[in-house]
Amino acid sequence: MVSVSPIDADLASSCDKKCGLRDRQREARDEAILQAAFAIIVENGYDALTMEAVASRVGISRQTLYHHFKSREDIALRAFLTLMEQAIATIESLDLSLPPIERLKSIVLWMFESRFQPTCAALVRVRHSIMPVKAHPDYQKAFERRAVVLAKIVQAAQESGDVRSDLPSRLIVQMLLGLISDASYEGLVERGQTTVPQVTEAIIDVFFSGIRP
Repeated sequence: MVSVSPIDADLASSCDKKCGLRDRQREARDEAILQAAFAIIVENGYDALTMEAVASRVGISRQTLYHHFKSREDIALRAFLTLMEQAIATIESLDLSLPPIERLKSIVLWMFESRFQPTCAALVRVRHSIMPVKAHPDYQKAFERRAVVLAKIVQAAQESGDVRSDLPSRLIVQMLLGLISDASYEGLVERGQTTVPQVTEAIIDVFFSGIRP
């Protein structure tokens, strides 16, 4: 058995610490870049997302930015994939001991509460400008994964008799996603015709009224 000298062990430990620090620093900068990308898209749309704009907002050089992401498309795709993965993780983290219909209610409530947060609401408003990102195969795969996860819960609720079985589960999921992506709610709120809580409550009530037996 080969023994490791104290000096070698110290060097290895020091290397591990430095590598770990570098990894954390890179992750922190990646996060800062993605947050900057979201901010630019929210404020001015996808066309305003340039490598120069991102680097300036983060406070780094373009050269440093290119060490992290090769293009603005790469940045935007990573940002939206991160959002999608967070949504999938949230859905999958629900307590499986809950009845499927209760899990579905929790998901729908969470989705609408998230939908009206400032960043998500702004992304909905500029959704047409981010179509190039949504058309990317990797985004499409993530979108399909989310739809499948949601459809499985809908199917379980159908099997338990709490959701109409004459409607395809994917149709129900698409109806839900369509309701969430409607950009007209903010206009009603801004004109004082309703409030965000009223919109959320009404849409959820109508949605579940439509899918219940």
